[in-house]
Amino acid sequence: MTEILKLLNTLSADELDSVIMRANIMLEKKRKEEAEQAILAKERERLEKIEQEKRRLEEIAELQRKIAELQSQTIVIPEAPVQPAPEKPQAPEMVSCPHCHLMNVATSQYCANCGQRISKRSQQQSTPQAAPQPVQPVSRPEPQPQSAEAQVRYADESMEEWEKLPGEETEQNNHEIILLQPDGGKYAYYMEVTNKRILFMRESTGSKNAGYVARMGGGLLGSLIAEGIKSAVGAGPKPWLEIPLAAVKDCGVQDKKEFFIEADQKYVLKNKGYEKVLPALVMAAKR
Repeated sequence: MTEILKLLNTLSADELDSVIMRANIMLEKKRKEEAEQAILAKERERLEKIEQEKRRLEEIAELQRKIAELQSQTIVIPEAPVQPAPEKPQAPEMVSCPHCHLMNVATSQYCANCGQRISKRSQQQSTPQAAPQPVQPVSRPEPQPQSAEAQVRYADESMEEWEKLPGEETEQNNHEIILLQPDGGKYAYYMEVTNKRILFMRESTGSKNAGYVARMGGGLLGSLIAEGIKSAVGAGPKPWLEIPLAAVKDCGVQDKKEFFIEADQKYVLKNKGYEKVLPALVMAAKR
């Protein structure tokens, strides 16, 4: 280090400026190389993530294809041979004793009570005992399956958005909510209320673009900006849960600050405001 200082002291001002300028150029060149390496590393990471997502979608598509093949196969169950019903033994023909009037088997010659001979005339007047009538089984109505319109349904992972139903109209759209129950804390949630369903969307809270749809606000301008960001970065909430209004058992405000929806389970929202629309829609759907 001392020798370097001595060498610098021997240089003139112009020579010293030249050395400093060359050092700055070399330093700037090194910084540019490091920045380029960082950019290349990020690009490699991005391409690797794209390839992983592509492989995941291909696996999902292959799994769906196999499920469809299994569902299309018809399983034939052989019918068990019908066993003939056993013949019921007929009741023996009875005859009345002409002396003590006890009923005896028609083939008997002497009465089992008084011991007197049973005449043939009595045997001819004997009447067979009527066979008991079979009891008809009481038919019970089979339980009716729950209608598909009143079943809670989770979205398929490959779905990009909820498809509108015939005659469906949006009442409240894409409001960002805080879901208190159930919630793992890993997602940002959005809720849309229509005249037929309650639709939930969600996205991972680890995403850099989480919550951008709600921050864009409503109206045409906010929707256009949100769609532009989604097309540019490929992010945004995806369908998660569908609750038909007919499946809602109860809904309203609890603890003066939370809104709950009781369906297959209880969903509690920190957000209020839905009590102005949702209970009336649920009542109309159940009529």
